[in-house]
Amino acid sequence: MTPAGPIADVRWRPWRIPLRDPLATGAGDLTVREGLVVRIETTDGAIGLGESAPLPAEGLSVAALAARAAKVGQALVGRSPAEAWPLPDGRLAGADVGIETALADLLAGSCGAPLANWLAEQAGLAPPPPAPIPANALLGADSPDALAREAMAALDCGFATVKVKVGRDISADGERLRAVRAALGSDAELRIDANGAWDEEQAVAALAAHATHRVALCEQPVLPGPDAVASLARVRAASPIPIAADESCASLTDLRALLDVDAVDAVVIKPLRTGLAEALAMVGEATARNVPCILTTTFDTGIGTTLATHLAALLPAPRPACGLATLPMLAGDIVRGCPTPNQGALTLPDTRGLGVQLDEAALDRFATGPWAGVSA
Repeated sequence: MTPAGPIADVRWRPWRIPLRDPLATGAGDLTVREGLVVRIETTDGAIGLGESAPLPAEGLSVAALAARAAKVGQALVGRSPAEAWPLPDGRLAGADVGIETALADLLAGSCGAPLANWLAEQAGLAPPPPAPIPANALLGADSPDALAREAMAALDCGFATVKVKVGRDISADGERLRAVRAALGSDAELRIDANGAWDEEQAVAALAAHATHRVALCEQPVLPGPDAVASLARVRAASPIPIAADESCASLTDLRALLDVDAVDAVVIKPLRTGLAEALAMVGEATARNVPCILTTTFDTGIGTTLATHLAALLPAPRPACGLATLPMLAGDIVRGCPTPNQGALTLPDTRGLGVQLDEAALDRFATGPWAGVSA
């Protein structure tokens, strides 16, 4: 294939998409997502797409994202995508991931390969097998009865794994989990996610109580922070439920620190938080050390969802169910072509690059400002 030409234009546009229903988490209700769509075009007309959409707790405003895109974009104009990838040291993961993704989309497309195959080659990983990627269903209701209905609907759609947010009240969460387990029966996998809502004592008590519901995994039982590695290790040692790090696993350095002391049974990797190059390195490290990775969105648009799916395709068999089924929780999308769950799993199309196309009419609906950018 012909290498992509020099970068002629880096553009971005802000968007804001509400969730269809508020999602209760241990960190509070999530009601809306906002971020930037990034579009990079080369002199020969090739286009790469990316998305930057940090969660509110990460402290990056849309204005800050735009300022960062302008700074990084200015340095890219006139260079080839191959020269620009990977971004130099000093990148800001949650802000620069949109540009990283657009560059990777261009580079994979210029090779005529799906993004997953191009990423595998970059990381020295085996080519991704064609098998569908299992996904977990996220249950967002608050009451036990509503959660039970959601669990039954997930089973009807073919999901074999569901996840429930916990962390407010142990007794109330226990009633919710009891209802979900009754609806699921004995075969489906039930995970819980505390989003760091507990201290160590609360975590140990909650995990002991929730084990009666045959919980397969608890994500982030304690707060992230400087003591999180040791705290997770102590909780894991006392817990009857396997432990995964989520918010405490935001970089390759974090992952290595966790694995070096056997603090977790699995790790959650969110590419829109870690950045693409970092997520790829984390997948490679965890795979080499035989630690399960769960690739997860941050309630992204179809761009971020498809990116996470390409990375999940790199996981060795048997792949764990990944958090890739959240797009329907948004009130709409800004692209076409994002893979959707079928019988609880996603299959990447055999198309070049990322494989999604911008839906200009949908973007106009959700945009909160005009396109801006830098050009040659």
